[in-house]
Amino acid sequence: MINVLKKVFKVGIIIFAILVVAISCCLGYYYIKISSKYDNITFDKDKLITATSYAEILDSENQVVSNASIDGRKTIAFDEIPEHTINAFIAIEDQNFYKHNGINYKRILKSIFVNLKSGYAKEGASTISQQLIKNTHLNNEKTLERKLKEFFLTKKLEKSFTKNEIMEAYLNVIYFGNSCFGIENASNFYFDKSASELDIAESAMLAGIIKSPKLYSPILHENDCKARRNLVLNQMAKCNYITSEQEKTESQKDIILSKKTINNCLERNVLNFSAKTLNLAEKDLINSKLKIKTYIKPSLQNFIDNLDLSIFNYDNNMPEYAIIIENNKNGGIEAIRTSEAVNLEDTLRQPASCLKPFLVYAPNFEDGKINLLTKVDDEKTTIADFSPKNAGNKYKGNISVKEAISTSSNVCATKLLNYYGINKAKKTAEKFGFKFTKNDNHLALALGSLYNGCDLLTLTNAYATLANGGKKPNISVVESINGLNDIPLYKNESNKQTVISNETAFLLTKALQDCTKNGTAKKLKEYANVVASKTGTNGAINSNKNTDAYCISYSKDYTVCVWMGIKNNDAELLPQNYNGGNQPASISKKIWDYLKPTQKFEIPSGIVKLRIDKENYDNNNTVKLATKETLDRYVIEEYFNKKYAPTLYADTFTAVSKPIFECKVSEKNVILNIETNKHTSYELHRISNGKDELLDTIKSQKNQYIYEDENLSPNFYEYYIIAEKGESKKSDIIKVLVE
Repeated sequence: MINVLKKVFKVGIIIFAILVVAISCCLGYYYIKISSKYDNITFDKDKLITATSYAEILDSENQVVSNASIDGRKTIAFDEIPEHTINAFIAIEDQNFYKHNGINYKRILKSIFVNLKSGYAKEGASTISQQLIKNTHLNNEKTLERKLKEFFLTKKLEKSFTKNEIMEAYLNVIYFGNSCFGIENASNFYFDKSASELDIAESAMLAGIIKSPKLYSPILHENDCKARRNLVLNQMAKCNYITSEQEKTESQKDIILSKKTINNCLERNVLNFSAKTLNLAEKDLINSKLKIKTYIKPSLQNFIDNLDLSIFNYDNNMPEYAIIIENNKNGGIEAIRTSEAVNLEDTLRQPASCLKPFLVYAPNFEDGKINLLTKVDDEKTTIADFSPKNAGNKYKGNISVKEAISTSSNVCATKLLNYYGINKAKKTAEKFGFKFTKNDNHLALALGSLYNGCDLLTLTNAYATLANGGKKPNISVVESINGLNDIPLYKNESNKQTVISNETAFLLTKALQDCTKNGTAKKLKEYANVVASKTGTNGAINSNKNTDAYCISYSKDYTVCVWMGIKNNDAELLPQNYNGGNQPASISKKIWDYLKPTQKFEIPSGIVKLRIDKENYDNNNTVKLATKETLDRYVIEEYFNKKYAPTLYADTFTAVSKPIFECKVSEKNVILNIETNKHTSYELHRISNGKDELLDTIKSQKNQYIYEDENLSPNFYEYYIIAEKGESKKSDIIKVLVE
């Protein structure tokens, strides 16, 4: 048995040795082949620093809005860069930079071991030299061929240039986000200073950004950026570049960006959308000769850029904000303005009451469960352990669905969501673009409480869908992207997907027009005939202050979204009077003053306007048709979906009967005792000396009305009554003698 094992072991050793030799030969052959292929490549230092690619951003009139490029960028010489700045990059990116010859074999082996152990590419092994080659000579494809090219070109680089020259070239081409290539441009953008003036903390921040310029952006993700900066400082201390005392001092510093930092929200959002669409890193996108045409309308964008937003300021704090103007016809964003930390596709917020039309009311309208006049009891209640509260703890009792939407009743929304069913309701909201998680299975959804929140573009586009009669456009700031030789790479399709019926969209629009006229968006009431609106305010937990405030309004042509909110839970909360119906509505009013909407919403063929018996509606809370006998003052006119319109008539009113009354003479007075019906109006007439005179009009009198005709002269008098109500009936004439 032992001898057999020995033989198996020997055979195994021989096979292993043969495999090692075979693999070595293959690798050697491949090495010689690839090596000879790149043996004649020489490096030009100018090539490592200068690039000519750019992404050209155009507005709707084909005028250049921005050139996101590295052309004409500022560079800095190695000798001008502070030693602590260079050390920051070495500490976090390549601690053996001055020791290796371009390839860190030990680090490669360690990286392989760590990645195999974790099950994914947790750790990289590229040296600064390799990164320089990758950024100036190669694309981003993850293939063996590219890695081999990188290997040989890096070896050639190390033979052609000194370490300081490589470091200088590297720092002048590396990408720092916000279209900043090179440390001099990044330093000017973020700190309004030359890289020669960077302190230790600033240097560490810039060194930390390059791993993922978006994830560690000090503008978009300040906390993540700070944590990454402190990791760099920790590595600098471990490498003895700074003392532990310096690490402690520098890590406690706040990240203070230049007040002159350009709010390039348009460029930022265009590049972010384009990079996602083409599946490119932003750096690679900018390094491509792309022509990106946007929907931006220059005159409108200029107006938004110069709009005074000081109303948002509170206690010397400026909250985060966003203004989006969407063209309803094609989904194109014609103007956009955001604060520095807001990226429209990635900024997720709680939509508050702005979600109600799509999650609560649209599905109920669509299935005919409600109409605009359906009564809902707006009172404090508890449903399945959830107790919704209205703003200001104000409750109105039985109110119509129209009023519930207009005043944004939380109680009514919760009751209707519970009545319809959460899971069914979510299916309708999903058609508008809203996304739900397994945690979104509670009645607080009626108040816009989503586990992950939603982005502002989805929210804006949902209202544009209502403006389009239930057809959802593809919202986008980018109309098209063309590559070299104008080869089309992307075109925004204008096809609209039907989400809900035209009738449901119209009924929601009518309710939201009432919100403009009488409800929470009444700052816009001047435009109530042509603009529908919804406000939303997200209150902070255990506080009477707020975290978000919205006003979203739309005409037939445009949808305008104005949002303000705190950046994170640690930020100063918005005061209680900073809500959707206040500051965002005021800014929305200024925008509509500029847009000057005039076109009314079209009434779909499936909508009918009906006369409803108000007396029955007020007393019995039911929606029944008025009869021909119903007086106009007892009629409510409202729009209904023909499919679900009421068909029963109220029996409140009967046909007009002949008026009955009695007359009695008392000295020089005539006393008339008239039988009345409160739903009928009466005219009392007197005839004397051939002249017919109206004495009184009688309305809303129940059962009996007494009229005294006083101080009459001796004569014969005739009295009669006309009852009016769609038709008229005249009483008999009674003659009396006053002596």
